[in-house]
Amino acid sequence: MAQPLFLIIDDERNFREFLGEALEGEGYDVLHAGTARAGMQAARESLPRVVLLDQNLPDQTGLSLLPELRRLPIVPVVIVITAHAEVGYAVDALKAGAFHYLPKPFAFADLLDVLAQAAITSCDVEPLHAHSTAMQSIIGTSPVVEEIKRQLTRVAASPVQVVLVQGESGTGKELAARAIHAASARHAAPFVAVNCAALSDTLLLSELFGHERGAFTDARQQKKGVFELAHGGTLLLDEISEMGARAQAALLRALEQRSITRVGGQGEVKVDVRVIAATNRDLHQLVGAGQFRGDLYHRLNVVRLILPALRERAGDIERIAEHTSRDIAHRYNEPVRPFTTAACAALALYTWPGNVRELRNAVERAYVISVGPRIDVCDLPDEVLLARDLVTVTAPIPTTDSVFTGFQDAKREVVDHFERAFLLSALRHAGGNVTVAAERAGVLRQVFQRLLLRHGIEPDVFRDSTRARGRQPD
Repeated sequence: MAQPLFLIIDDERNFREFLGEALEGEGYDVLHAGTARAGMQAARESLPRVVLLDQNLPDQTGLSLLPELRRLPIVPVVIVITAHAEVGYAVDALKAGAFHYLPKPFAFADLLDVLAQAAITSCDVEPLHAHSTAMQSIIGTSPVVEEIKRQLTRVAASPVQVVLVQGESGTGKELAARAIHAASARHAAPFVAVNCAALSDTLLLSELFGHERGAFTDARQQKKGVFELAHGGTLLLDEISEMGARAQAALLRALEQRSITRVGGQGEVKVDVRVIAATNRDLHQLVGAGQFRGDLYHRLNVVRLILPALRERAGDIERIAEHTSRDIAHRYNEPVRPFTTAACAALALYTWPGNVRELRNAVERAYVISVGPRIDVCDLPDEVLLARDLVTVTAPIPTTDSVFTGFQDAKREVVDHFERAFLLSALRHAGGNVTVAAERAGVLRQVFQRLLLRHGIEPDVFRDSTRARGRQPD
């Protein structure tokens, strides 16, 4: 048997399987063990390069297992994981020879960062392919997303130091920035993000460039700004369109000179930083309106990436929803709940003005309130169910080509399933009141009644259940 690179020792089966699949997706072999005894046996037989070790095991603590792992012929890199984020235990684990400590729940990206650090310090650990891992964090296979991934990869590999990322709110601008950083030669250096809209000009100047002691009333000691903190790495300036005039002028000088001056200071500090500016507004239009400096815009617009809205990549909606569901299941330590065909149809028909962020929030809400093994239409938010474009055409779908008869029958079945679930949800939320349900659905009451008749749905059932709970219909 080939030597595995990773050994996961954890008593939570779902956690082991989820993490193992994620690591195997990176092209590495993974072994699993649910107890300390089984873990040591696997370690002696296979000599893994990395051990992900849980603290709370049924037969022995992870801390007590560390010395045994250290006595293996090839000493593995041990990363301790636990649901109990205790500082004292973390210190003890590091003293006993652990390479790093991760409290549950942690993002898979955090583990990849630790493994990248381990690759730098240990010749026994092969580094993950940064560009592959970074681009895999951007979910989707539609042509527009594949092109964005190619652009991000090219930008990451280039020496360009200023990048402008534009896209509607929720399209994943920070994710794109992190992908550029992770796939670049700067990946081992810091990635620092600052929200320009959250701070006044005065505070933003201090945040960006730091300040000297006594620079203003509360400046009791020297403080480094994010430009210095991100030295050698990447600095994300999010919502840069909201930056005030003073900060814009200071940022332009920093980009031109590649140096900064702390607030209240005199000397210049050289900085080597790739700056990624992100915005959901058209900076060119803001320049024309006199709301953004033209010279700063041209300095930022060296390389511009425009992220697509989710409605422009509707084919990725189901894939993103499923990925989000798996992530939530891992976070809650619960089984993954797949989507019904009708739920997938509803997700695909909604326009998602909040883009990927709104979709992820909708999936998490559905996951929390669903009670069955699958997420169905009735578990989705009202705005998805009651959107006007979800009212389907009820006339039969005409076809003259018998080749497509089977396809059309299947399509009709899906539409019927979704339509019925939509009507039931609308009635439930309206307490059985047909008039209110029709108004919320955006259709005439007569049309809504015909749909109810077509599906054999009785509104009185919902009114009776509402009264039984002691509530009045909406």
